[in-house]
Parts: sequence; C-alpha cells; structure tokens
Amino acid sequence: MAFEKGARSDFLHLSRIIAKLVGNLTKSLFKLTEQPDMETLRNQLNAECAYRMKDETMDMFLGLMTELKLKRHEALIPYGKVDDNVYVVRKGIIRTVYFEGLKEVTFAFALPGTLKISYYSFCKGTPSFSKYVACCDSVVMKVTKAQFIGLMQQSPDFARWVSHMSLEQLFFHEMKREVVNGDARERFEALIENRPEIIENVSARIIASYIGVTPQYLSKLQREYWQKQRAGLNKI
Repeated sequence: MAFEKGARSDFLHLSRIIAKLVGNLTKSLFKLTEQPDMETLRNQLNAECAYRMKDETMDMFLGLMTELKLKRHEALIPYGKVDDNVYVVRKGIIRTVYFEGLKEVTFAFALPGTLKISYYSFCKGTPSFSKYVACCDSVVMKVTKAQFIGLMQQSPDFARWVSHMSLEQLFFHEMKREVVNGDARERFEALIENRPEIIENVSARIIASYIGVTPQYLSKLQREYWQKQRAGLNKI
C-alpha cells in the first residue's frame, strides 16, 4: 500500500511537471507566433517620429494594448460618440471622415503604426466631430486614456515621444497640403506615388472623395496615368 501511495504521488508530481512544461511550451509558441507582428508594430511606431523611445518604454506601451479587429467599412469611432481611447493601427487602413453639409469628405488615412485619437473626446470629453472607419479588414490596438496619461506621468521618456509624435503629426498635416496641392491630376499622382497602398486597398469612391473629384473623373485620371506609365516604359 505504501508503495502504491508513493507511486501515485510520484505520478501526480510528474503529471504536474509535464502539464507545466506543456503550458510553458504553448506560451512560448504563442510568443513566437506573435513576435514578428509586434516587432513590426514596434518598428512602425519608432518610424513615426524622429525621437526613438527606449526599448523598456516601448515594452510598457505595447503591454497596455488590447487588440480590436474591424471589418471593412466598420466604424472604429462613429460620429457623435464620446471615445477618449488612443488607438494604434496595426494592420489595414483607417480613414478620418467628416461632413460638409450632406457631403461626406475623407480627410486623412492612417496606415500601420499611426496613432488615431478623437481629440474632441480625448481633450474635452465631447462627442467626436469626425468618424474613423476601416477601409479594409483592419486591426487596431487600444490604450485607454487613463493608461496613456498614466504612462506619460510615469515615464518622461514616453512623454517626450508623445510630444515629438504630436508635433510631427501637425507637420504631416501641413506637408499633406503641399503634397496634394495643385489640380486633381497632380493630387492623384502625388497620392499614387507617395501612398500606393491606399490606391491598392481603398475603394475608388473614397479616393475620389479624398482628392476632391467624382469617381468617374478619378477613373479617367487612372487611365491616363497608366497609359503615360506604359508609354514611358515602351521608350526604354
């Protein structure tokens, strides 16, 4: 009997060890699966502004994030909703939309690594003036306002990164006016040459709204652009 009890105890002990090893192995495999994706996001965030936060600061920021998956045309932040969360685009494209009377206007696109915030909600706690919607199946990472502010208070390094990020986003909006300045043809060519992924993944109706033309005229611009490109290749 003593032998049987001892054998049973050893068996249970061995079972716990095996279960723990399997659990650790599963976690390790999960981390290996997730690692390239999060490493890509880390690099994208670092590329968003000139200031590079420390690795340990980035780890704290990434550790706060929860994942949200959006279907094409699904709203991340609808019109008129108070949403003070901070979002980071991980995959896909998110567009910012507002209304001019009854006309819906696409103001901006956010690609992977970009922060999206309703500043009306974040700064004043008021409903969002704009709508933020997925142009294609997308993944965003969410950080609550309390977590975001808390990390800024905890980490001067993160606060500096946020400051640099904010200034560079303001610069980008001014630069965009230069990039998409000119007539419709120049705006289209600037978009296709600077942001080809938008042309590839966003509907013609939305792109037409962004550059301020009708979908029919956009189709004409696309035909003329590719005809010019083919003619150029034929000369080589």
